[in-house]
Formats: sequence, structure tokens, C-alpha cells
Amino acid sequence: MDKVNYSLITFQNKTKYILLWTRASASPFVYLEKGNSVFVKKNCEWKNCFVTNNPGYLGDVTEFEVIAFNGPQISQMIAHKNIPLRRSLSQKYVYANIESAANYPICTEVWNEFFNWTWTYKLDSDALWGYFAIRNFTNHIIGPSKNINWLSQDAMVDIDEGFKTRLKTKNRAAAWFVSSCVSSSMREEYVEKLQKHLKRYNLMIHIYGKCGEYDCPVEQMPKCLKMLQRNYYFYLAFENALSEDYVTEKIIYALQHDTVPIVLGGANYSRFLPDGSYMNAAELKPAKLAMKIYQIIRSPTLYHKFFRWKNYYSYHFRHESPQTDDYCNFCAMLNDEHLMKSTTIYDNFNYWWTGANMKNICHSTLDSGVYY
Repeated sequence: MDKVNYSLITFQNKTKYILLWTRASASPFVYLEKGNSVFVKKNCEWKNCFVTNNPGYLGDVTEFEVIAFNGPQISQMIAHKNIPLRRSLSQKYVYANIESAANYPICTEVWNEFFNWTWTYKLDSDALWGYFAIRNFTNHIIGPSKNINWLSQDAMVDIDEGFKTRLKTKNRAAAWFVSSCVSSSMREEYVEKLQKHLKRYNLMIHIYGKCGEYDCPVEQMPKCLKMLQRNYYFYLAFENALSEDYVTEKIIYALQHDTVPIVLGGANYSRFLPDGSYMNAAELKPAKLAMKIYQIIRSPTLYHKFFRWKNYYSYHFRHESPQTDDYCNFCAMLNDEHLMKSTTIYDNFNYWWTGANMKNICHSTLDSGVYY
């Protein structure tokens, strides 16, 4: 007769309490809601995690399994001396952030040896708070990941005739949906130069949102994406900041709507995109990129090659399945007895988060009065 590990059953059935130390109404904590409602709503395997922003809910802050801190707000903790005064060795202090490290750098050693876990978009985080998931043709999750063995484009079969027919409706060079007109990545300057070079070929970028001449209200996004799929050859998936692994949902707009993404960011895009599925603006000057866009539009054979990956991979928002949902996965971690009993700490957290270019980033933020 098999032995039953009652201690493990008890551990996993016990409610796991998560305290939001920073403002619960700020993104992304606002999406955690209160109690266990988010885990029930998402049909997570584990629904016994309980979220609150009340530090007195259990009588003592040391009783919480997790205390989570929202990265963009931790500078206020220093300013207001709002840091937990007592801490249990079994607790996990979690740094959570879905914003880029370039826009919210850590330029002080105050947070070194403070956090046990990280919950961010960085691929080496303890828990991933990402923007999309990649599945292979057998529907297994393969990424994003620091190590993906993509099938080479030359080994991929061509798209079928039906797909080629659908692509024939395209008649415009590129679209860009953008709401933030000034960015630390200076993407707007690149686009301005690219626009000038495209005019030589009688091509242009249609800019949607308050930064351009075309409208695409949020409530009409499905309609806009259908238009993207029908009319545009390329989509500018330009990030507002240059940070390692910071690749947002922008590329999903293109990948799910038969449009080739042109990327600009600080990530190693081979961790996120198959070979031959995109063009990287950072590797091309605007003049050369404009010329390549022109050449590809004029050659259907070249353009068709960008879509071969669709026979082998698919892209999905992470919330589409409990298996990839970041909230579900986080609650699952709290139900992992080995993880909870293991002691981990980030000794050089400022370097881990801000990156190898920390000195330059922090120098510029100090000049602007930002110091986290």
C-alpha cells in the first residue's frame, strides 16, 4: 500500500497569504484583485492563494508567506521610510515589475540582500510576468526562453497557396500603433528618419494614435488589427525602452495578424522570435531598412518566407491558458514546499535588475533626479 504524505497534503491545502506592501491600485497589482478571486476566475490549478493589502490582516506581517513590492513604487518606500520592520526567515520578499529596467532602474545598493524572489518580464526571474507564450506544433510551451532551438528558416516548408492568396490584399508598407510620443529608446527619432527614406520609394509608415495622423481607439482595436492583417506588409514593434528581455505584446499584433514585425528593443530577439520571421531595426540604419522594405514588398517570394514559421510555432497571450497564466504559476510556486523552504536572496539585486549598463543608465537617471 502506498504511503500518503499527509504533511505535503496539509501544506498544499493551507491558504497562502500574499501581502501587497505597495499600492494595490497600481498596475500590475490591481489585476491581482483581493482574496483568491483572481485564481478562481482564471481556473488555476491552485486556488488557495489569498491577496490583501492590509498588513494587519493576520495580526502580524511575519505571518504572510509572501510580501510583494511593486518596482516602480519602491523609491517611495525609502522616502517615507515605509519598509517592514520585522521579517520571518520563511517569508518570501518578492520584487514585481512589468515595466522596463531602463525606465525604472535600481541605482542604489539599499535593495541588495532584500528580495528573495523576482516576478518580472526578465527570463531569469523566479516567476515570469510576461506578455506572451510560444508553443510548438505539438502544442508544447517552448518559450520565450534564453535557450530555444528554433528550426532554421531554410529547413521550413513554404506557406500554402491559400496563405499566399490572403497576403495579396496588402497594399501599404507599414503601420505603427503608439500612444507614448517620447521614449527613452528614442524610437520616435528612428521612425522619423525611416519615414524620410521610405518616401524615396513612394512608401510611408501610417502612425496610429495620438502620435500620428491616424486613429485607432482602444475599443476599436480588433477592427484595427483586422485592417493591419488585410492592408499592411510590416508592423513596427518598437519598445519604449531598451532593456534585456523587455519584449511586450507589440509583436503579437503582427504575428497573430499575418504581418511581419520590425523590432527595436534591448532584447536578444532570438529568445522570442524564430529565425527569418522579423527584421531588427537596431541592426539596420534607417536608410538600409527602408531599402529592404522596398525590395521585400516588390518580391512576393521574399515576403512569403517570413511566414514559414507559422507551420511550426504559434503565439498566445499568457492569460489564455491556466498553464501559462502568470498569476496561476505564482500561486503554484507558493504551493511548492521545496521552493518555500529553500532560502534564496539577491545579493547584487541592483546589478541583476538594471543590467550590465547600470553605470550609464544610473548616471542619466541621477541627472534627471531619479534615484531608486
